[in-house]
Amino acid sequence: MAEFHRDRAGLAALLKSEQVRELLREAAHEVAAEVRAQGHTVEDGSPLPVEVREETDTDRAAVSVAIPHPAGVGMEAKHGVLKRAAASIGLRAKGFRKPRRRKRKRS
Repeated sequence: MAEFHRDRAGLAALLKSEQVRELLREAAHEVAAEVRAQGHTVEDGSPLPVEVREETDTDRAAVSVAIPHPAGVGMEAKHGVLKRAAASIGLRAKGFRKPRRRKRKRS
């Protein structure tokens, strides 16, 4: 049986590469386009704003899609706009889970 050795430096270089960054950027723009296509609006009737952001404070290439509007959190909670958009292009979005409330002990 052949041995397998992980090349940590090679993996790190790959994860930081422009090719990986470009793949992530393309996927993020597709997700953003899907969110816009859903047609959600904010209180004044304007389209829900969606941004693609390059993350620079990580040890690898990272891109995110954000809704920079106070209604964004509510839209995601009520309609799942980002999660649905990601799923529509074949991605699985893992969001933050709401902490479970502990049941109080009855005394």
